[in-house]
Amino acid sequence: MSDAQHRADAQHRANAPQSADAVEFAYRRARRAILTGELAPGAPISQVKVAAELGISRTPLREALSRLAAEGLVTSEFNRRMRVSELDLADFEQIYAIRMGVEPGAIERTAPQLTGAERHAIEGHLDGMDAAMTAEDMDAFRAHHKAFHLGLSQHAGARICRLLEDMWDHSERYRLAYLHDGAAASQDVDRERIAAGQVDHRAIFAALRAGDPAECARLQVAHMATTLNGVLRDAVTAPRD
Repeated sequence: MSDAQHRADAQHRANAPQSADAVEFAYRRARRAILTGELAPGAPISQVKVAAELGISRTPLREALSRLAAEGLVTSEFNRRMRVSELDLADFEQIYAIRMGVEPGAIERTAPQLTGAERHAIEGHLDGMDAAMTAEDMDAFRAHHKAFHLGLSQHAGARICRLLEDMWDHSERYRLAYLHDGAAASQDVDRERIAAGQVDHRAIFAALRAGDPAECARLQVAHMATTLNGVLRDAVTAPRD
């Protein structure tokens, strides 16, 4: 975790009351740690340790962990201990089946409604990904990557946008584990793979800018298929414990 994130968490801990705010803080912090691999798949969760690190009591932490369990990110064992849920490729395939089924229509609905400022912002995230890789900042790269893809569907409706953001977050866990090998730093990243992804991203944006939502959606599905196949292939050739 970056120094900036440590400082932000420290400030939040100093201000967080033992209330619904504490539950939300614990939920978001633990969720981020799981999705980014900071808490590894299968790792036991010490409620005493985590509560102390977050500066909250165990009561809001238990509520946060219950939310994560309902989301499938945490597993409760028979002795009431909890672990980070293991990676499951069948789950990953379901995530991508949902995305491939929903995103094309979401893109085709969104594209005609985008304002010039919104298209400019999407293009800015493309440039942001390039800049982040040059600066060797994977946190920034992931933030721009997520914003780029979700921006393509931002006018699909609130329910669909929430679903796609949730599916994106869950799929990121698998991309990090397999395609980026749990990368927290740029030296662990397959730069050729990311460069190929950027070629896809620019083709998707070019179709959007050309006023061809159907082609934009088609290219997005092809891009997702490349990621899906890459994860499944890497899972076979380099399985994780």
